[in-house]
Amino acid sequence: MICVMCGQDNALSTVGFKAACRGCGCYLHSCFQCVLWDGVAEKCRSLTTEPVRDRESCNFCEEYRPGRGVDRDHGGGSRRDSSDFDALFGGEADD
Repeated sequence: MICVMCGQDNALSTVGFKAACRGCGCYLHSCFQCVLWDGVAEKCRSLTTEPVRDRESCNFCEEYRPGRGVDRDHGGGSRRDSSDFDALFGGEADD
């Protein structure tokens, strides 16, 4: 699992509720680290989970699935996504 906060690769077979990143010490079993987290909407994509108050802290969500660690700003899109979009559609439009 790659931490979204620092990019550290944490070699874990399972992510326990209190698991912490080896690089920065943040909790890995948190909303920000979950594949279901929508950083743009700032909420979980799951319709069946209870809201979590502290999204950076560890939680006991049973729907948690480790994320891919690509979104360090928690915003849902990365600079790479933007550059890929620009390459595909020819960059920004000139008005």
